[in-house]
Amino acid sequence: MGILDLFGKKTVSLATPYTLTCETHPYSLQANTNDYVDLEVNLQNHGDVDELTAVVITVPKGLGFERSAIQQQREVRLGYLKPGEKKFFKVTLWGTQRTNAGSYPIKIHAMAHYKDYAHVLKEVSKTITFRVG
Repeated sequence: MGILDLFGKKTVSLATPYTLTCETHPYSLQANTNDYVDLEVNLQNHGDVDELTAVVITVPKGLGFERSAIQQQREVRLGYLKPGEKKFFKVTLWGTQRTNAGSYPIKIHAMAHYKDYAHVLKEVSKTITFRVG
């Protein structure tokens, strides 16, 4: 046991531990209507150790995670993912009467944490373009 083990230091590989895929169903929203789509997120740990995992999704103004579209960020805590384990979840994205036609970037960040959810070790991010027509 080294002196750094007492303070909780951990050796970290530089490889990204996750495979992240995202898609929306249906593909787009109608402009200026109160409607929603499901954002489906697939996440797989292809590292060789258990990872404490959280996913943060950020949308621009005009979209949101509840009917009034006020909340633009959502964190989903998945707990420990074992090596090779896959997680699938859906998040509802809402458009309102203030949602204009156009392309909206949706940012998805999958993070590996150390000790608790306040300390980030590694991160994989993806940006998808969502169309409102």
